[in-house]
Amino acid sequence: MSKNTSVDPALTDARETDIVIPIMGATGAGKSSFINTLLDHFGIKKRFKVGEDLVSCTSQLESIVIEGQTNNWKRIRGHRIVIVDTPGFDDTYAGDFEILQRIAQWLEESYRKKTVLGGVIYLHDISQDRFSGTARRNLEMFNHLCGDPALDKVVLVTSKWGRAFERDFEKREGELKSKHWKAMVDNKARVERLVAGQEQASAWGIVHSILDTVETQAIQQSRSETLQIQKELINRPKFLAQTHAGRELRTELQQMLEAQIQMLVLEADAVAGSAEAQALLRTAGLVSWTL
Repeated sequence: MSKNTSVDPALTDARETDIVIPIMGATGAGKSSFINTLLDHFGIKKRFKVGEDLVSCTSQLESIVIEGQTNNWKRIRGHRIVIVDTPGFDDTYAGDFEILQRIAQWLEESYRKKTVLGGVIYLHDISQDRFSGTARRNLEMFNHLCGDPALDKVVLVTSKWGRAFERDFEKREGELKSKHWKAMVDNKARVERLVAGQEQASAWGIVHSILDTVETQAIQQSRSETLQIQKELINRPKFLAQTHAGRELRTELQQMLEAQIQMLVLEADAVAGSAEAQALLRTAGLVSWTL
């Protein structure tokens, strides 16, 4: 893979003691806002650009190195924290394979630099009225990137609790735990909230818990615990398209292409006068056909 990620200062100046924490999730989940909240807590003035709810601002991976925040631990005292903002797989400006390639390149390079993967934070917007196809797709790709053995490094974080307005967000959280996130939770992924009105404290609390885990493990053990895509690209080298995430994305794209071809055939039949094709299109709500 080409190393376009080499321009990232966090990688060019990477240290083996760096503790890397990627922030992932769908567009609009609040990834950049989470990082800005964390920076506010540390009194750091740098800001990550925040987009509208469904319009992404993060097409490239962007990272920030945070120093001086691990001095309360013994084993990891003086180690730097590297927070990585990643685009969602429903990005406004880049295709899914391009997004996968960018994330994979960054993770591959950080692994080659022998940094420590502290944990992965996956954000989900609790204010979304339903668990949409986009949310499901992002979660599936996230699972393929991580792999089951690495799920104990994952923290699933629900955001935007301040938008409740009499809606039962606790019920939604329960559904996530018992249904959509159940397999991940069963594999030791943790669930946390970005608490409304206490965002700074809860954001730091989540990162603090990740650092606690790294502290209790030997650094060598933490370094050996990697994401599935890192193992696939380096330990048993594969091309990106051959990885679990790459194969899943390719299958999905093939299905989308087949569906588009079927739709074109259906539309052509409808234009040619097929009452059945016209009825199917009307039922799907795609077009209003008149006989």
